[in-house]
Amino acid sequence: MKSLSEEKFLILLRKPIKNKEDVLEMENARLSFERELSFDEKERVDELTSEGATVSSVWDLVNTKKTYPNAIPVLIKHLSKKYHYKNKEGIVRALSVKEAMGKATPALIEEYNKTPKELASYLWAIGNSVFTTITIIDVEKVLEIVKENSNGESRHMFILALNKVRSEKVDQVLRDLLNDKEVATYASKALGKFKSKK
Repeated sequence: MKSLSEEKFLILLRKPIKNKEDVLEMENARLSFERELSFDEKERVDELTSEGATVSSVWDLVNTKKTYPNAIPVLIKHLSKKYHYKNKEGIVRALSVKEAMGKATPALIEEYNKTPKELASYLWAIGNSVFTTITIIDVEKVLEIVKENSNGESRHMFILALNKVRSEKVDQVLRDLLNDKEVATYASKALGKFKSKK
């Protein structure tokens, strides 16, 4: 659900700019929305800072080359909380690191399953993180996601993640997905990496 400041900003973005007043109105709406997002992040940023991460936003972790293993439990904890989806996407993308492997996937899958399907890019980002964090114990839950046709294109990265966890069952599901036009290319790529003999 969008906030009032976000709705106003999006409406103004679509509106043709006619004069300086329109530019100023749009800029004020953007700043209002950014302040709202920043306020939404405060608790999380405070906890990350207490764990040694020097950040003003979770997106600082997404854009850093440094590792942040102490931040992973904080990010997992906050993923289940109610935040704006732009901020939640920052958490999801910050979990797309090897330090989150074997820790974050159950929380990411839970978040995927409770997210409205119309938030396709957010769902895709979750799959992208699962691609990095998946382990053998996560396979059954990932298979449930990729077999559900209504999940659409958000399954792409979940499918590619399956090439990391080899089994006959995974191989069979990937072969079945070759008949699904929305994901057939990704199933084919995963099978190629899987080196299927079928």
